[in-house]
Amino acid sequence: MLQHSNAPNTECLVKGDGGSIVEVRASKVITSGDELFNRYKSEEDENMPYHKFFTRFGFVPGVVEPVADLIAARSTIFFPQRAEI
Repeated sequence: MLQHSNAPNTECLVKGDGGSIVEVRASKVITSGDELFNRYKSEEDENMPYHKFFTRFGFVPGVVEPVADLIAARSTIFFPQRAEI
């Protein structure tokens, strides 16, 4: 799995029937021992609601609160409003 960064060092290209192949390429010089980063979603991008992003990728960029606290507070990440679904 690639870590998230708003300044990634990789880019992903989806290929094949129905996106069955994902090709990962370096977008910057990567040296031995460097961690690989991908940008799953810009922290400023509001195109994908947070609850959908969380269920697909397991995290939400920019959100650092513990998951248990978000669930206890009924965060819209886990409890979307009707208009967001």
